[in-house]
Amino acid sequence: MPQTVAEILAADAKTLRFADLPAEVVHQARRSVLDGIGIGMGGYPSPPSRAVQSLIKDLGGPPESTVFVSGVKTSCLYATLANGAMIRYLDYMDRTFLTKEAVSNMGHHGESVAPILAVAERQHASGQEVITSIVLAYELLSKITDSVGGNHGVLDKQGWVPESVRVPCVIGLLAGRLLGLDERQMANALSLATSFTQELGILHSENEQLTMARNLRFPWASHNGILAAMLAQKGFEGPLNVFEGHTGIAEVVAGGKMDLDKLRAPRTSWSILNTWIKNFSAEGRMHGHIEATLQLVEKHDLHPEDVAKVQIRTTEHCYRRMGNPKTRRVPLTKYTADHSSYYCTAVAIIDRAVGPAQFTPEKVRDPKVQALADKVFVEKDPALEAYISPGVVDITTVQGQTYHAEVLRPKGHPMNPMTDADLEKKFTSLARTYMDEARMSQIVRMVNDLDKLSDIGSLMDLLVTDRTREAVA
Repeated sequence: MPQTVAEILAADAKTLRFADLPAEVVHQARRSVLDGIGIGMGGYPSPPSRAVQSLIKDLGGPPESTVFVSGVKTSCLYATLANGAMIRYLDYMDRTFLTKEAVSNMGHHGESVAPILAVAERQHASGQEVITSIVLAYELLSKITDSVGGNHGVLDKQGWVPESVRVPCVIGLLAGRLLGLDERQMANALSLATSFTQELGILHSENEQLTMARNLRFPWASHNGILAAMLAQKGFEGPLNVFEGHTGIAEVVAGGKMDLDKLRAPRTSWSILNTWIKNFSAEGRMHGHIEATLQLVEKHDLHPEDVAKVQIRTTEHCYRRMGNPKTRRVPLTKYTADHSSYYCTAVAIIDRAVGPAQFTPEKVRDPKVQALADKVFVEKDPALEAYISPGVVDITTVQGQTYHAEVLRPKGHPMNPMTDADLEKKFTSLARTYMDEARMSQIVRMVNDLDKLSDIGSLMDLLVTDRTREAVA
């Protein structure tokens, strides 16, 4: 009897070994871990983080896994929710592509760091096993996303959040691998998780103000994937033809437009090598015009009072989602602000930075920012469609001068990547609130030698602050 898609994916997830990984793939996986934990620390004091941690305090749970910064020990399920919400909050997480040209976004696969570390700590997994699981997460998430036409392909057009299918499926498999399940149990974990998890597109719609709920897109689905793996370990079974079966994922969720052959095909490359580590804590499609704006501001020493008009040209996708004047010109929440071309351009001019500090509630409500954002205009340019995050910016001053800049492959693009030094600088900028230079250096060294670590718990123990012991409200 032919294998189902679930069985094929389970076999792939079960059989890959650390020894199979090229050196550059291992290196990139270590970079993804450092980026993920740094971003998580940066999101620690956020409202969604505090809400989840408060709930964890109420619920308790076995002391299996560590919550970043606070050091609270809880179940791997709850740690996944807490750390996952922290990683998503800043919108600083990476993006992955099938090729270095980075045309079609496959999603924010670095968010898999939270659930993998949570289960790995519970199981006392080695650094090599964590690296292998991280690599598998990127490859399998990309494969599933590619089968539906990319991150903004079929599922997005059907009104689903793209994480709906790929995350519970893949995290179910990887949790099963870390738990020591056999291939059939892992296939059942996938089928259970995928059968019960769907998320509505309203969580990221360009026609709506965005809310705190978006921080749970990946962690909620990951929680379900881990839970499914635990059930499968106890003998629970699911529909192994969950993808191709009657009223399964391909037929119902993807509207008959899922390419199942892509799911059956063997891996031919390593998509993790095409990872875009973000240089700005904002929606990735805007990075070209943010970088171009900063170039002009710094080169010509422009100040807010100098600006009469900012004209941005970008892709149709960026124009539609981040340049929608109805919901993006006046952002009411942090989550809409970091998806607003108007807001991000304004703070880039005012602060000469677009990082976590630019998205505080006070900054989002600042009338000076909104006054400058009202001078920003966005249009789509068909000539830019060959790129994923390009930006062409013209700033006209009150004196009548116009300055021009264009950025086609912003810093972080796979063809213009962040260096290891860049990444370490990003990590320390996010972690230094909670720890001193010695601790941060120790974390960086341990991640760089992750393949030599016998128990991932040694790393998790370092991600806890001694500097601030805030009570979770």
